[in-house]
Amino acid sequence: MNDSLRRYKVLLFDDSELTLEIQAGALEEAGFEVRTAQTLDDFGAILNSWLPEVILTDVNMPGLSGTEVCAALKQRYDTAHVPIVLCSGMSREELQQLARQCEADAFVSKADGVDRLGEELRLLCEELAW
Repeated sequence: MNDSLRRYKVLLFDDSELTLEIQAGALEEAGFEVRTAQTLDDFGAILNSWLPEVILTDVNMPGLSGTEVCAALKQRYDTAHVPIVLCSGMSREELQQLARQCEADAFVSKADGVDRLGEELRLLCEELAW
């Protein structure tokens, strides 16, 4: 299938309901199949019933960081192969450093705006194509 027509399965994990709604709307409009999780319990429940092709996680969440999520997912046999993308309002340099530290596959900056999220994530999916 042509990657530009493919509906990549994306799991969004963020503690902000508003951020999830905005990001999910933008990604669905861009042709992605999206599930969202606002809590660790929701995140785990989704992973137990649906395996995404890419996970986009916020970096700064109360009681849990995206880097901790990334490290834990890389240790699980069923998710170790799933590309993980860190998302934050941090500078690109800070995000790049965090991504290296936790072995995330990529990062996107919230500062780039939601309008570019679908395009950036599709490019990342195609680049990380499995």
